Amino acid sequence: MSIAVGLLAGLASVTLKNLTYFIEASLEKGIIFSNNQLYFIIPIIGLTLVYLYVKYVHKERMDHAISSILYALSRKRGIMSLKQIYSPLITAPLTVGFGGSVGLLGPAVAIGAAISSNFGRLFRVNANNRSLLIACASAGAIASIFQSPIAAIIFAVEVFSLDLTMLSLLPLILASISGILTSYFFLGEETLIHFSSAETFQIKDTLFYVILGVGTAIASIYFTKMYFGIFALFKPFKSPKYRLLVGGIAIGVMLYFIPPLYGEGFGFINDLLTGDHIKA
Repeated sequence: MSIAVGLLAGLASVTLKNLTYFIEASLEKGIIFSNNQLYFIIPIIGLTLVYLYVKYVHKERMDHAISSILYALSRKRGIMSLKQIYSPLITAPLTVGFGGSVGLLGPAVAIGAAISSNFGRLFRVNANNRSLLIACASAGAIASIFQSPIAAIIFAVEVFSLDLTMLSLLPLILASISGILTSYFFLGEETLIHFSSAETFQIKDTLFYVILGVGTAIASIYFTKMYFGIFALFKPFKSPKYRLLVGGIAIGVMLYFIPPLYGEGFGFINDLLTGDHIKA
């Protein structure tokens, strides 16, 4: 069953990625033709489409991906609705494709978790095994997106607090391999970040890696504080329409002056790795 949910989660992740890239590619010519002025309105269009979908189709509050999974595991015995499978497949590409500078990791994990939850209910799996299936699907989704099965397993063990036993590790390994095979089947050897390392690690470089780790930690803390700060800043806006308008305009202004913010940000990283600093 872990192989099956890994394949399904990987397929969902590939679909999510391709839908997002299709929207970005469709808007690219218009952005170039308008001399980047289209950046001012496309975030508002994307957020409006998401708002209309959630209000008139989904008709429920959409929570954050990881928190919704943890809530289902702790309060609902790992049971997730079918809506949690197809709704992120619609809202995430619209958000990212129209300029929202967020990632697809959360939605991919949420979709995989919902698939595995309903898969487990179909075969009458008990709550403990259903939780393990959700972790397997999450690992499969991450392995499919990033082609990194080991990181996917570490993520699943850390987030879902799994015991490091053979009974939990073996399904996770199988699900991760299934997820990455799905990605290779549909996308070939295409990777999100393109680089090759010709130099070997040397002891004298250890200090630089320590500095990098500390800097990354500081940046992560800054990001978290800014996220919750902006979240609190938007609380006084009672109507979602005002949040949509203010947020959309703010994103549009930032995209116009800093175009690399558009999308997930992997294009910016690849430009830096290839030495194209002007484009980055």
